[in-house]
Amino acid sequence: MLLLGFIVLVTGIAVWLTFSYSDPDVTSDASIENNTAVAELKSRDKQAAERRSRPNANPEEKPDEKHRHYDTKRSKKRVRDAQKGVRKPSHKGESDYSPKTPRRSDSLEPTTTKSPTEIAKTPLQTPPEASPRQPKKTKKKPPRNPTSARALLPKILTTGPRDAPLSSSPDPALLDMTPLGPLPRVGDDGRLPRQVYAKPFNFADSRPRVAIVVSGLGLSAAATESAIQGLPGSVTLAFAPYSPRLNEWIDLARAAGHEVMINIPMEPTNYPAYDPGPQTLLTTLNSERNLDRLFWSLSRGTSYVGVVDFLGSQFTTSLGHMTPILDAINRRGLIYLDSNSSPRSVSLAVASKLNMVSAKATLTLDKRASRTEIDRRFAELEQRAKRDLRAIGIASPYPVSLERIATWVRQLEARGVSIAPVSALAQTPKLSRAPQ
Repeated sequence: MLLLGFIVLVTGIAVWLTFSYSDPDVTSDASIENNTAVAELKSRDKQAAERRSRPNANPEEKPDEKHRHYDTKRSKKRVRDAQKGVRKPSHKGESDYSPKTPRRSDSLEPTTTKSPTEIAKTPLQTPPEASPRQPKKTKKKPPRNPTSARALLPKILTTGPRDAPLSSSPDPALLDMTPLGPLPRVGDDGRLPRQVYAKPFNFADSRPRVAIVVSGLGLSAAATESAIQGLPGSVTLAFAPYSPRLNEWIDLARAAGHEVMINIPMEPTNYPAYDPGPQTLLTTLNSERNLDRLFWSLSRGTSYVGVVDFLGSQFTTSLGHMTPILDAINRRGLIYLDSNSSPRSVSLAVASKLNMVSAKATLTLDKRASRTEIDRRFAELEQRAKRDLRAIGIASPYPVSLERIATWVRQLEARGVSIAPVSALAQTPKLSRAPQ
């Protein structure tokens, strides 16, 4: 009996030791699974909170509520099992939605520790540095070429010897001071502005005469400077009254030997679609208001020999409107030049009644601003001058016009044609058509 009791006691102790013994590997695995499951649960909760916080742009990307609830329950269950020390084998048929917990390998190789001497001899292995990001190659803009920028501007034309300068100071005896500004007038001694400010010309020259007028200057500084400095002094320059530097341009032009005129804006046939400016003479205004506008234009500058209409294709055809205008111009001792903007102009007929010194342009040189067309018109002007002994060409300050004028002036003089100022071709109706 004692032997039997002893055997039972030993057996009980063995059983007790078996159940109370804790395998370190199992304990370690359970702890790992416990920590992993808790981390996964926190990560899933965080992801769910982020999905709820941001708007769902694509409805198709909305998570499946059923699977999310299922995954949450499984994760909680795995945590409870890990806390109890229960270890479940992974199954191949697990759902793709259940995360795979990393498991500790049973066949881990023993780790070897190196002595301090070996560590010192082992070269440090630094991760390869990422190649620095190459900066984007930006195309450098070529430096701005001032020559190409100036190609759009009229060039300063080169000509032969410069003409003798004219006096740039106006004669006070030929000025009438008014509230509008200084107006030209006939001097007390009978001197006329058209004579005092005219460019000297040899009237004994019997060659055919050609006058060239560049109209509309003063609004473009580049074109105005090119015309003043690049064209021969025998070319007459007409300035717009709207130029803010009108007197300055007139002084420079006379210093370069040019005879000067003033543009008078007049109503064109396509008015108001094409408006020559706020001081335009109009057929819808009475004579008093048109005279006020005329005097405003005349008061903008000084030292000019006369006026030339600007775009007056409609106004110059009205006898009732042109008569008081030409009479006022004549009384102030000025020349009137008709630009020939309309074949129905009555200016010469009115000038004849007023016994007024006037002239009319033979043709416009640059109705089409092309080299070929301007050359053709110059050839026609030369023929007219040789036939009638005088001809007047008028042009605008286009770059091509200025370039062709400079060239043709030299050619005409070489072919026996005299380039004269407008004052040398203007005449009273009683004079013959022969040169003065």
